[in-house]
Amino acid sequence: MSRMTKTFLGTLAGVGVAALVALPAAAAPGDIHTVTGEKVNLRAAPSDNASVRSTVTRGDEVIELKQEGNWIGVRSMRTGEEGWVFGDLVKRQTPSTLGGASSAASDAGFGRISSGFDGLMAGINNQLGYRFAERVEQSGNGALRVIPTQEWLYNTSREAKIYAALALYEMWKNHNNGRPVSVALGSPGSSAIGIEDSGRGPELSLPVMGASK
Repeated sequence: MSRMTKTFLGTLAGVGVAALVALPAAAAPGDIHTVTGEKVNLRAAPSDNASVRSTVTRGDEVIELKQEGNWIGVRSMRTGEEGWVFGDLVKRQTPSTLGGASSAASDAGFGRISSGFDGLMAGINNQLGYRFAERVEQSGNGALRVIPTQEWLYNTSREAKIYAALALYEMWKNHNNGRPVSVALGSPGSSAIGIEDSGRGPELSLPVMGASK
């Protein structure tokens, strides 16, 4: 995770959505497990011979991403790191609600761009109780527009919206392998926050004062 993304998360936490820091992800099948082993390795593949990416400790919560035999692919809710753990070393705590009332929040709208970012936003959506993005639009000229929900617009400050636009820009830039891109957060018009690459680097355009909370 880059410094810009960490700044985005930390800033949003400071303006009243601290769940962003604590819960970076949720993904299918979505079950939440508690680590029961004292110190459990997150491995790069479902094998005792696979390299160790990180570790989780007893009491940590992880979200199930997939299964292969007795191994579970998970993402740590504390750090956001992903890996494989042996199934006997975790215990299911909360079943997935995918397909139920909260299924709409399981897809944050960024799946075709970045599955990791989509999982991050889905976890945030589930914790806040509403979606961040109403609609995600791509165009062939490297432009991305994200239309936020009215709930998110109402509940976030101007500063949080700027940092959200920065995080979207970084994700979109990475998706395009560093090529010039532009990002707009908001509907077309004066209320949108824009970041666009130019010859001098990325340039930020802010909405008219009073156009957003």
